Amino acid sequence: MFIGVGATKAKKASLSGENAANVYEAMEYLTAIQKKNFKTKYDRKFDFKDLNVVVIGGGDTAMDCLRTAKREGAKSVTCLYRRDEYNMPGSKKEYKNAMEEGVDFTFLAAPKEIILNDNGKAIAVEIVKTTLGLKDASGRQKMEEIKGSETRVKADVVIMSLGFDPAVPSFLAENGIETNSWGGIIINETTHETTTAGIYAGGDCFRGADLVVTAALDGREAARSISKALLK
Repeated sequence: MFIGVGATKAKKASLSGENAANVYEAMEYLTAIQKKNFKTKYDRKFDFKDLNVVVIGGGDTAMDCLRTAKREGAKSVTCLYRRDEYNMPGSKKEYKNAMEEGVDFTFLAAPKEIILNDNGKAIAVEIVKTTLGLKDASGRQKMEEIKGSETRVKADVVIMSLGFDPAVPSFLAENGIETNSWGGIIINETTHETTTAGIYAGGDCFRGADLVVTAALDGREAARSISKALLK
């Protein structure tokens, strides 16, 4: 058996106000619009036409949300990212395409709080400006907040796009399949076999959120190991 359940658990920012009714996870928004495009039933709360949409994050999924909201007729679409454009994890092509479609980017801006009105609805995102300082041990510049630079970005809708962690289905532990501290399935990286003999895994549920090509590679290498095991 090969397990390839991906990484579908959205990361949280632990911001005050992020649990408001009009603050959404990226995948629930994209899934709803996909259903709409296929003319199937979807939740109409995800119709953002004429609304001010703010997306927090800078990866490819964030770019998908930004471009989708723009095409859906949002009044304004703004991306908040705490580093600069050169440090965004998303594809440079996706960033360029989003710019061409009219998305606004606010770089060097770290979200600090989602501002709610008296009814508990998000109406803005409070941000603090940042600067990039000295490089850390990994070679990446440290992000430093600029004191006194707090400001607010108006928002009718906020979409959180901060990446994904593996979900941990209950059947893993029930079958002796061990996971690490962040929920990734532990495998023998040579054979892709899990801690339970005869069960293999790969892709995002092992690596964390990554590229499709690496998941395909894991599947291929696991298939080779499975084939060898079956021939014994």
